[in-house]
Amino acid sequence: MAKCPTCRKEVETPNKEWKLGKIQIKQYECCGKKFREYVKMI
Repeated sequence: MAKCPTCRKEVETPNKEWKLGKIQIKQYECCGKKFREYVKMI
């Protein structure tokens, strides 16, 4: 779960999700804008 950088509302489900090497990227949309969350995999 990520927080919108504009309104600080928690967004539960990502629109898109993929892996890039050891990093998992999740793309969310809120307030008409898209933002990403990056998670380093162990």
